[in-house]
Amino acid sequence: MKILINSIPMTGLLTGIARYLINLYAEMISIDNVEACFFNGREFTSSLPHLGDSPKRQKHTSFLRKLPPPLLFLLRTCRLMHYEHSLCKGITPANFDLYHETELVPAKQEAIPAVFSVYDLSLQRFKEMHPSDRVWFFNYFFKSRRRYMRHILTISDFIRQEIIEEFKVSPEMVTSVPLAPAPFFKILQEQEVAQVLKRLRLPVEYLFFAGTLEPRKNIDLLIEALHIAKPHIPLVLTGWHGWGEKAWQDKIKKTGIDKRIYVTGHISDNDLAALYNGATALIYPSLYEGFGLPIIEAMSCGCPVICSHSSSMPEVAGNAALLIDPHDRENLADAIETIVFDSEKRKKLKQLGLARAKEFNWQKTAQQTLEVFKRVSDES
Repeated sequence: MKILINSIPMTGLLTGIARYLINLYAEMISIDNVEACFFNGREFTSSLPHLGDSPKRQKHTSFLRKLPPPLLFLLRTCRLMHYEHSLCKGITPANFDLYHETELVPAKQEAIPAVFSVYDLSLQRFKEMHPSDRVWFFNYFFKSRRRYMRHILTISDFIRQEIIEEFKVSPEMVTSVPLAPAPFFKILQEQEVAQVLKRLRLPVEYLFFAGTLEPRKNIDLLIEALHIAKPHIPLVLTGWHGWGEKAWQDKIKKTGIDKRIYVTGHISDNDLAALYNGATALIYPSLYEGFGLPIIEAMSCGCPVICSHSSSMPEVAGNAALLIDPHDRENLADAIETIVFDSEKRKKLKQLGLARAKEFNWQKTAQQTLEVFKRVSDES
């Protein structure tokens, strides 16, 4: 089977979407009789794309966020038009069996059947938590391009049901295939973890958050809960600096706990695995997730998890995490106290988490995704 993939998300910042696509296709191309071709708007290549220069991309992204929203909307539109023009010039049924759309809206092409990946519906559910130009772009183009998607692929049963209800499509048109932790998320030697903590100048004992630092991740509530919780344990925040970050930074200063907060920015995968291993717990109070990949990554590293009881997160965590109300700071503070003071609880969550993480793997995800692709191609 010959699959053409929009590889643009795989060459930007290493977010959850990029990690999903990179791991998926690293496995997919190892399957017999599967050929993958990656298109970034300029060239077609059979090689798995490499991420761009991370600091440079972060700087570029930060610069773009300073531009007026109407101008950003225009830039997004121009990029889409250029991509579609180049795509249609190079795509024919003779060359490919299926097109996998991985970007925000489906590309306008009808030469081959298209499967569209929808990671979540936050642009509909939480519009106020996205940059306005992104919301405008999605609203303007998605409706007009819905007819170009033959099938929708998503990453949790929760989002699948939301898509069916929101888009008014038949259940047969939407398939959910879960994500999985990368192989390097595993139990590490204590000495290896200690070396990373020392190099990054982090405390030995800490709570941990991993993810893009943006409003939807609910960092505000995490800061408030940490402020009122009894244990004065530090918090390490790791991830790309998303838009709208000033609010939680101001809250850190107002609560007077700035000396207990460590912000690392983006770190390497190996360092991330080490920080999961060393953490007292992962705190993930996100308001809404399509899957919640850090939850299962932390569990793979033997890190106890506290996460929200909303959207897809209970589905991913199963019985292996402390679930909290993402709107209740006292509830989160209580969970923090439990995880810090109750060593038996931590030990139990660690064991449950390790068992839960083993239920997810990229080989299974790749095979299930390929089955969807084959079915869509055969039906066309």
